[in-house]
Amino acid sequence: MRRLLTTIWIMGLGINLLAQGSFFLKDLNIEQWYIADNQSAEADFRRAANMPEFQAALAEYGATFEEVRSSFHFIDFDKNGTYDIIFNGKIKHQDYVFIFLRSKDNFPVAIGEKGNIIQANLPEKNNLLNFSLWRGACCGNLISHFIQYVCITTNNTAYFNTASHSLIYKGTFLPGQLIPHIKPCSVISTAQLRIEPMTDDEKRIAGNTSWKGNSLGMYPPKATGTIFAETKDAMGNYWYFVRMNNESGTNIHSDRFVYANEMEDANLQFYYGWMKHEEISFE
Repeated sequence: MRRLLTTIWIMGLGINLLAQGSFFLKDLNIEQWYIADNQSAEADFRRAANMPEFQAALAEYGATFEEVRSSFHFIDFDKNGTYDIIFNGKIKHQDYVFIFLRSKDNFPVAIGEKGNIIQANLPEKNNLLNFSLWRGACCGNLISHFIQYVCITTNNTAYFNTASHSLIYKGTFLPGQLIPHIKPCSVISTAQLRIEPMTDDEKRIAGNTSWKGNSLGMYPPKATGTIFAETKDAMGNYWYFVRMNNESGTNIHSDRFVYANEMEDANLQFYYGWMKHEEISFE
């Protein structure tokens, strides 16, 4: 078994929500999709802003179209030669992404999500827009979301599918450097997914649940995942930063994500965290 390149990290470094999102950042690129305004821009942007989903977001924060006008841009996300619209910015303090598909003189919502785009492909050739959205934990929530979307066209209709949806528990230590090549891994006997690369952190007591310390959940033998980074603790133990696959039927004990009660289907998402070297195997 080969050692992976050690990730340099600094114990005790405070990581805010934006820094957490930066771990997943590859190429922002979304502004490369923006198309310059034309004479119809003002009227078209107002039509898009009048869609019920966007009006609900404005109402939630007591905002007006004039306050958010600068975050509207033309975009041809499905490469069909017509101008669609993206809203990529803040409504008051909350980040939002809305993508509106042009349909005659209307602009139905193709995507409407809290969060901000942190990855996107370049608008080269006939490539449709694929992007990743980061929605950091805030306002009392405990789970951050990293969601990857792909654009699909069928019968001249464009829509977005969720390619993957990963969950990151608030306070999870994120490495600053990836290994050169990510590697698949599997659990040997049992393995605990943790917030930080240490066996237990008594600063984090989980109340009256079955786990305590920095444990996120326990995985059974043969559960699978992917290794993204490596580090070594003060005792010389190797730890791997992994994304665990939560396949149907995988029994995850003491699931901290589910206990947070912030999602209907947390069990079916990917979980990020740390696992000890002795608990997993890889090629």
